[in-house]
Amino acid sequence: MSKYSEMHALFEAHSFDKHFQPGSTILLHGDPADAVYLVVSGTVRCCTVDAEGHRQIFTFTKRGEFLGLSDLVVWHFTAESVDHVIVKSLPRTTLEQALAVNLTLREEVRAHISALLQRREKQLLALISSKGWERLYEFLKDFAASRSGDGYIALPMCRRDIGDHIGLSMESVSRAFTELKRRGLIDLHSHEKYKITGDL
Repeated sequence: MSKYSEMHALFEAHSFDKHFQPGSTILLHGDPADAVYLVVSGTVRCCTVDAEGHRQIFTFTKRGEFLGLSDLVVWHFTAESVDHVIVKSLPRTTLEQALAVNLTLREEVRAHISALLQRREKQLLALISSKGWERLYEFLKDFAASRSGDGYIALPMCRRDIGDHIGLSMESVSRAFTELKRRGLIDLHSHEKYKITGDL
């Protein structure tokens, strides 16, 4: 059973599906946070952009994960579809009404937000303490863990997206891929497909 079973049940009972083509905006920084989402399929990049136009992708939200639970009034980030994305959209008022009476649901939301914070802290530590190829390896390993099967993994996001997530230029990402292959940590089937073949 999912550790977020009450949340999934709420989405199944009260949400509706929305489809987004690649590159579409799902939610926009500063807009009212009037819904929460469950990703049914596809990959969503969640990012912030500073005043000088520098983009930081702080997470890629994937199938089975929730989007927007930590926001309350307005979105603090922008979410865009990397590939074809289907989400279940749940009105925030519906979630808040359920939270008022469902203790288990409140515990699940608290656990979800705690996990998000731990993931962000791990990412920040990696940005200041890990080499570029090590950051790429951890990203590829985590992404592979979210996919079924033991074959080659197809990356839906481009290398610029990966760089904006792990704090590298696109050229440095390419060099990091080459270094991982040289060390025997990954096998590259093509520019977009890889397999984890070793551990750090």
